[in-house]
Amino acid sequence: MERNLKRTDLARKISEYQSTHDETIATELMKSLEPLVMSVCRKFYMDGMEQDDVLQEGRVGLYKAMRDYRPGYGTTFVSFAVRCIRCQCITAVKAANRYKQQILSQALSLDVTMHEDNERRCWLDMLVDEDVPAPGEEMMIEESIAQCDTILRELLSPYHFRVLIARLEGGSYTSIARELGRNPKSVDNALQRAKKLIFGYLEQHDDLDAWMLEHYFAHIADRRADDDDASAIA
Repeated sequence: MERNLKRTDLARKISEYQSTHDETIATELMKSLEPLVMSVCRKFYMDGMEQDDVLQEGRVGLYKAMRDYRPGYGTTFVSFAVRCIRCQCITAVKAANRYKQQILSQALSLDVTMHEDNERRCWLDMLVDEDVPAPGEEMMIEESIAQCDTILRELLSPYHFRVLIARLEGGSYTSIARELGRNPKSVDNALQRAKKLIFGYLEQHDDLDAWMLEHYFAHIADRRADDDDASAIA
């Protein structure tokens, strides 16, 4: 079996496993999807637990996803598996640390602060992981970006969302205010409000975390950089 399954092959294998409960198929799937487990689990930290223990929790989450996934859920298997893996890790963190706030600060590392305008990509400087994606991670990143975009558009008002995107694209308070017909103070208030809403959502939901935001923010910045490069060439 290839290390990275195509989506159609993956869906077929999952369906076959659920129908037959063939442990050989389960083993093949677990091996193929190990990069997915490693990618999700590396964002978690548990006091007194080795990295192997974290990975084992992630594998349990993957197994549950393989067992419970249904196409009718309206999401892809990879998205469902990411959620199961993440939830399994969060449950383990809770058992290890006991206090929810301590769990969130250790397991979901999103220490975002706002800087002055001379910090062009202030959020991204703190969030973006420069590591090269592991094999099999690209598909998960792509789906996470789409999911993150949907969540933020629903969570934030259109104005707050536009300000957030403009800031991530490198806009200064002044330039954003000019573009949107507001004043810099309004832009700052919108960013603070967006940050507060995002933090609140992270504490109450499992379908958004720092890893997803990290790649979503990087995607926005890279998209703007590509546009700038294209304009320069033209």
